[in-house]
Amino acid sequence: MKLFQSKKGIGMGQIGKYIGAIIGIVVLFLLLADLVPEAQTAGDTLNESGVPLGSLFASSGVLFVIIMAGVLLFVVGYFWKKK
Repeated sequence: MKLFQSKKGIGMGQIGKYIGAIIGIVVLFLLLADLVPEAQTAGDTLNESGVPLGSLFASSGVLFVIIMAGVLLFVVGYFWKKK
């Protein structure tokens, strides 16, 4: 394991951090894949009920675009700080 002990190589601690970050991102996307369709269905139901500004919560509304952009910025920001 001389590669991991050299000054130019990647340390074992860094590998653990990268694996943890990858697992965290996978879990985050799996949670979003389960929760967002249910939230979109609830938003469609809310929109059909005639609530004012209910179209923001519909599946084609802007709220879910903002959520996805926020997740993307979170992931990029997380790795940007790691440098």
